[in-house]
Amino acid sequence: MPTFYIHFRTGDQIARDDLGIELPSLEEARDTALLSAREIVADNIKSNTENPLRAVIIAGESGQDLLTISVKDVLPQPFQDEHGEPRQNQVK
Repeated sequence: MPTFYIHFRTGDQIARDDLGIELPSLEEARDTALLSAREIVADNIKSNTENPLRAVIIAGESGQDLLTISVKDVLPQPFQDEHGEPRQNQVK
């Protein structure tokens, strides 16, 4: 089973995953990364962090980047508008 490394970009810094995780496919790695990223985004919101998560990077065994997921794509569909952008609060 391949090993994937899930890195997190906040501003100019990247928190690198040095251990990796064995998963059957890139799709499984993406799902795992999304779950972790959603937890990080929730913590960022709760703590009003000044340097929030910007992207998740999934790398393969040889270190090559396989997939980069923007933080806006981390939000589940109900929280995105028809263009895939985060929904804005509308006060009526």
